[in-house]
Amino acid sequence: MKRRDFLKTAGSFAITLALANNLTARDRADKPNIVYMMLDEIGYFELSSMGHKILKTPNMDRLAAEGMRFTQCLAGGPVCGPTRCVLLTGKHMGHCQVRTNGGGTPITADEFTLGEMFKSAGYATGGFGKWGIGDAGTTGAPERHGFDIFYGYYHQVHAHSYYPEFLIRNGKREMLEGNTGDYHTGTTFSHYLIHNEALKFIRKNKDRPFFCYLPYTLPHGQWGMPKDDPSWLMYKDIKLGGKGQRRDCDPNMYAAMVHLADRNMGEILKLLKELGIDD
Repeated sequence: MKRRDFLKTAGSFAITLALANNLTARDRADKPNIVYMMLDEIGYFELSSMGHKILKTPNMDRLAAEGMRFTQCLAGGPVCGPTRCVLLTGKHMGHCQVRTNGGGTPITADEFTLGEMFKSAGYATGGFGKWGIGDAGTTGAPERHGFDIFYGYYHQVHAHSYYPEFLIRNGKREMLEGNTGDYHTGTTFSHYLIHNEALKFIRKNKDRPFFCYLPYTLPHGQWGMPKDDPSWLMYKDIKLGGKGQRRDCDPNMYAAMVHLADRNMGEILKLLKELGIDD
């Protein structure tokens, strides 16, 4: 996946749902629930609603059909951390504090973020996935910028593995059973945990306005996922043409991860309907 493609992608496929809560009519208009899903390194034309012939993404296709597509929107930065900094601060890349990927540079304590904006407006705030603008214990940690809970990866390089030795919950490490840090194999697939925490957050806050930020790592490499996952079983034997940009990136695994992300979106939509907050 070329970074140029990612620039074209993030604006269109960072999927935002504005969903009303079961409040008064005025509160519905003033404080809709916000679920924001960002997919990392997905190609611009790799949803079936964009014309892809092999990848099937029915849940994202539904959003495209029922909502709006911003087909000329660009991400604010060319790589992971800077893009998140632009999104969360609303600043142009030239004014952002995080402009490179590798060093783990944190935003400063006085930098105002979306989390703080929603928190000050009375929202419950949760983030699940890859933070990328401040490691645990730094001025850029999410719990210092308006998030009631953040679960996942704080440092963006840590997020390169789906089988990390640990994830972080509000600044504290939680060790993952059976993982050694190998990129491709392990016992505990981190994304399952991250997605389940997001669903718990939505259930817990169904009766109040909430901001659920989902900067998922899917389908970013390094790629590895359980071999019994339904999405992998669906795509593992399909012949896919062309060579990837990187030798360690299996196109079948990539396809499976795109499908997994779509399944996740479907689970979120189903939960919102079950809770009566999908209007």
